[in-house]
Amino acid sequence: MNIQLKFYNSRTKQLDLFVHNPNTLINMYTCGPTVYDRVHLGNLKTFLWSDFVVQYLNAIGYKTNHIMNITDIDDKIISRLPEQTYESLIQYTSYYTQQFLDDISKLGIKNYTYETPDGSVYFDSTKIIDNPFYVQNNIEGYESERNIIRAEGVKNPRDFVLWKVKTDRTLVWGKKLTKGIFGWHLECSAIVDCKLNKLHISCGGSDLLTSHHMCSICQSEAYKPTQKYGDYWIHFGFLNFKGDKMSKSIGNVKRLEDVKFNYKLLRMYLLSKSYKNTFDYSEEEIELMKRDFINLHLLFNKLNYKLYKESTNSKHNYSGDAEIYNEILRKVSIDFDANGGLKLLIGYVDKFMKVY
Repeated sequence: MNIQLKFYNSRTKQLDLFVHNPNTLINMYTCGPTVYDRVHLGNLKTFLWSDFVVQYLNAIGYKTNHIMNITDIDDKIISRLPEQTYESLIQYTSYYTQQFLDDISKLGIKNYTYETPDGSVYFDSTKIIDNPFYVQNNIEGYESERNIIRAEGVKNPRDFVLWKVKTDRTLVWGKKLTKGIFGWHLECSAIVDCKLNKLHISCGGSDLLTSHHMCSICQSEAYKPTQKYGDYWIHFGFLNFKGDKMSKSIGNVKRLEDVKFNYKLLRMYLLSKSYKNTFDYSEEEIELMKRDFINLHLLFNKLNYKLYKESTNSKHNYSGDAEIYNEILRKVSIDFDANGGLKLLIGYVDKFMKVY
């Protein structure tokens, strides 16, 4: 697929052509939340767009390695701890970490793991139901494990353990350090160096551009002077509420549980604006998108049913559909124009509904 992707690079302050060897992995990092409270829709907008960037890169043929941190030790967290009813810092931040993971899952952002109350980490098998191998083998493969004793908090008998907490202190991994906590800016640099080595794309909210990200670049390039820290930088605009930036510190927030709409409709609304733009959350605008959302949902259901019915029938000609799909991808290739791609797709709905 010959698609040239261009997007605004915050590092060069211009629209850059994305140049990367298609045969090598794209390493991408997103600055995650600080878990001292529930995230709001403004926070979630950043993570939704990061997920969209990854999905688009995959759609045009790249392979990606995308990681994100969760800050669970910070002055803001420590200062709020005495006001909480939690027994420990870990219990406090673990609760809001899980709330965050639940929220992004509801928005269709896949997180393949979750933590049980004892601190063990499990793979969430429900996140791979679209994997053909899983669909064909999950019943036979996991039925034999039905008698295994599982930890409290395991969501599904098919989920399997990735990290198991041991109560025997002699088996606990870890080293003693000088008392203290690491700096916030150092966290991202350390994770990138450890997990990615070479950073190709970095993402985050636009408020990180002149503070956190600049510090990350300075310390990382001081540590490795011959290696640029991040070739491409993407910064996402704020989501405002009643004219002001959503902020937990001042209390003008809208959280996912406050939203009365279908979460997929919310996702469609947030992606219908330019990722760089800051805009006001508007339930009126979401209401106006309902008709297109319902029509798209009906179309996708029809297409899925038809593909299922004709999966063994090679007579169907998908060339026309493939061209429309490629046209949409080409539209999105100019600065991640998701709204332009959505408008093209909506324009084809009536035609598709008649055919299918």
